[in-house]
Amino acid sequence: MEKKYHSIKEVSEMLNLPQSTLRFWEKEIDILEPNKSKGGTRRYIQKDIDLLQQIKFLIEEQHLTLAGVNERLSNHREVDEKRIKVIETLESVRKELMAIRLELNGHEALASETIVD
Repeated sequence: MEKKYHSIKEVSEMLNLPQSTLRFWEKEIDILEPNKSKGGTRRYIQKDIDLLQQIKFLIEEQHLTLAGVNERLSNHREVDEKRIKVIETLESVRKELMAIRLELNGHEALASETIVD
């Protein structure tokens, strides 16, 4: 069963971002509003994590400023979500192909060791 809520620490580790960056983005990005407990603890749901992945992509890969991210999210969010999903899928396929290549190289090495002249 998948967790419904994630702590800022968990999200920070998932996205490989400092917690301070997540807090800063929360102040600067208009639509980023994770739920908070009565004690003020941030509780991120999957939708928040997906949005954070999108923000990270826009900043790191598209080199947008926070103002640019706000504009993009308000105007082009669906297109960017699809683009991020495609990139994630391609990265996953690449990892799988690399693993297959390593396995094949291992089999080639094993086969060449067993050949006797």
